[in-house]
Amino acid sequence: MANFSWYQPLVVSSTAGSAVTGTSAASILAGVQKYTYPANQLVLNSKLRIKMGGKITSAGASPGTLTLDVRFGSVIVFNGGASATLSTSQVNVTWNAEIELICLTTGSGTSATMGGRGQCDSVVFPSPGHYYMPATSPMAAGTGFDSTSSFVIDVFATLGSASDTITLSDYELISVN
Repeated sequence: MANFSWYQPLVVSSTAGSAVTGTSAASILAGVQKYTYPANQLVLNSKLRIKMGGKITSAGASPGTLTLDVRFGSVIVFNGGASATLSTSQVNVTWNAEIELICLTTGSGTSATMGGRGQCDSVVFPSPGHYYMPATSPMAAGTGFDSTSSFVIDVFATLGSASDTITLSDYELISVN
């Protein structure tokens, strides 16, 4: 039986976002990379795939962790959890990540949910050089949101050390149905 599906790039950009430094969660996307998803377009089992990469620096004296999360407006629909402690003294090295979200439920208020899983790779992570997101319960439902209203898709990073930095320089948001 044939499998009919399509991939629709929603955002493809190599515009660098602002560097995120410190331990407060902040968006790593440039303004042109933030996509407004239309109201009532998510359907059960539809998927969004995020591919991104850039550079990351970890402090030599006190390396921290990295947490990536995806937000629909202000709602965290996917949290990758904290990585293992970053390697020491890595300056502007490459990182790449891919996150796949699947629509588990739709609806108004907070009844819509997404599940997700992903992976992030870089030499800043201890051997084997990557971490899986989330570390437990892949595809568990994230925080509920309203799929009957439009929302902006954004990606945030939180670093575990005040002297670590991360910058996104390449980003793709793809709808897979």
